[in-house]
This record gives sequence, structure tokens and C-alpha cells, in this order.
Amino acid sequence: MKVRLAFVVCLVVLAGSAVGQVSADNGPHGGYTATTDACAGCHRAHTAPAGNLLLSAVPELCYTCHGSGATGADTNVVDGVDSLNRSLRGGGFQYVYMNPDLTTPRTLTVTSNHEVNGGTATVWGYGSISATPDPGISGVTMTCVNCHNPHGRAGAGGTPTYRILKGNNANNTPLFESGTVVQNASVDIPDESTKAYYTPDNGDYFGVHGRTVDGVNVYAAMTAWCAQCHTRHKPLNLTSAPSESGHTDSGDAIFAFRHATNIEDNLDCGSCHASVHGNFMPPYPGCVTCHLAHGTGARMGSLSDNVPWPDGTTTPAGDARSALLRLDNRGVCQDCHNK
Repeated sequence: MKVRLAFVVCLVVLAGSAVGQVSADNGPHGGYTATTDACAGCHRAHTAPAGNLLLSAVPELCYTCHGSGATGADTNVVDGVDSLNRSLRGGGFQYVYMNPDLTTPRTLTVTSNHEVNGGTATVWGYGSISATPDPGISGVTMTCVNCHNPHGRAGAGGTPTYRILKGNNANNTPLFESGTVVQNASVDIPDESTKAYYTPDNGDYFGVHGRTVDGVNVYAAMTAWCAQCHTRHKPLNLTSAPSESGHTDSGDAIFAFRHATNIEDNLDCGSCHASVHGNFMPPYPGCVTCHLAHGTGARMGSLSDNVPWPDGTTTPAGDARSALLRLDNRGVCQDCHNK
């Protein structure tokens, strides 16, 4: 299934050694000694069958540890579960264990996901505000390593980052390249000392709040990270002009009025809501408040299933229009707005 969707990836932990379980900025993903053995888990110096001296191409190499039936890591991103079959916070690329209709958690086939197999996708909303219709940049090749640095220490000064996401470090490869466009990462999200890869309640994605690391709520911080590619999805949300979110025309021909997403201004819940809202709002409404990073099993109804894409096209439609949402249809809207 090819889904024309390019929301940035959040939870993938890249390829590693098949011996023992590994986690981000650990095992083959950082913390190397002067005589490290980790290189041999992924590379061959003179006999590599794949580019970058890899044992195989990405994502197949990543899946040797992070795929179905693999034992080299505690996250199976293909099926969206950890080594104890608990639902991963980012969902899965082929299957996901969740209850998007708020009934019983179950294994579902993914309906929309980030492209990860080396195919092309459209980065919706990339670019500056424009009065000329510009839905984003198309034809972008995507794999795990668009978002993640498998060597770890991807932040400024070589610091570890959340889910080994590329940060403000010149040693990272670009988030993507397309023609003359080169988009580098610049946002650091601090890493967790104790990893929390799975949802607190197995299969429940509507009750997940982000963890706070070094005073930073990682779910809120993801908004700025996602906006490195989905630039025009994120309004300014300035304290001096809060009406910019959802009430003021941005001037863009397509992304004119946009729901509040916020990281810089630390607005609390009361900045948007006078009463208690639904279940899964982190301190600030962010991208991953409503969306999963890898893939979702949410289903769409007769109104949600044919909403036009930003370029005006209507395919793929049906459940493939689920846009990485955490709940079926527009459950993520109702959960907060309670109409």
C-alpha cells in the first residue's frame, strides 16, 4: 500500500546487532568505545553488499533487529509492538495493536504510515507561506534514516536525542534532499534516561501524554521537530498574538487557517480551553497529540474518507486517508472539543 503521506517518524530505532537487545543511544547506536565491536553488526569494510558499507539496504537492515520475529531489539516497528507485545507509542508500519474505535484493543492492518521502504512521498506543507498554491514538495525518497541517525549522539555537541532523531549536529545527514532543496535538522529533543517505547495502557493511544525530560515535554517538543519538514502546518502561536492559531489567515493559499500547535511559548491548557478536555492532550497541543509517527490502524467514515489532500487530489481515499490519526474518523477532534 502506498500512502501519500509524509508525516515525520518518531519511534523507529535503527538497525543493530543480532546479539542481545539494544535501545536508542545504546548497543550499536552510540556509546562506542575505542575498540568497539558494534561496527561489525551493520558494516563490512571491503565486502559490503549494500551502499554505505552496509550488510543490506535500509530498511531491511533495520528490520533484522526491529522487524517481525527479530530478537536483536526490544522494538518491533513492523508490527508496532515491543518484545512483550505492548503497543509502541509510534504505532507500526504494517500492523498496529490499538483500539481506534474506543472498544477493544486488537491487531489491525495499518491504513496510513510514513513511507519507510525507500519509496517516494510528498512532504505536505513544506516551504514558506505563499499566496501561490504550493502543497509541499513531492517525490521525496524516504527510509528510516531520513529521521534517525543510527549512530546516535545526534544532538548538538554529540548529545543523545530522543529516539535517535536527528538534531542540531552537522554530522547528521539531511532530513531529506530533493533537487536543489536540502533540509537539515536543527531541533534537539533530549533523550530519556529510561526509555518508554510502549503506551501506558496496552493498545490505548488516546490516553497517552508525553514524558517530560530535563524540563521538556517530548510530545510538545515534537511539534517543532515535525515542523522542520511540515513547515506550514505549524502556526506561530505567539503569546503576543494568540489569535494567529485558527482565527487569522496566514496568507497561504492552501494552509490558511491552522489548528493551534505550540512549543515555544509554553501556553498552558487554559490558554485554549476553559474546561477540562479529553484524554490525550499533552501540556501543549502538538502534532503527536492527534497523530502517530509510524503508522495507524484508524478507519475513516463516509465524510472523513474522501477529504481532499492539500494538492486537491482525492486519492488514495477510504481508510488510507486516515492521516496517521490516533482514533477513527475525527475522534481526536471530539475528544477535546466534546461537541
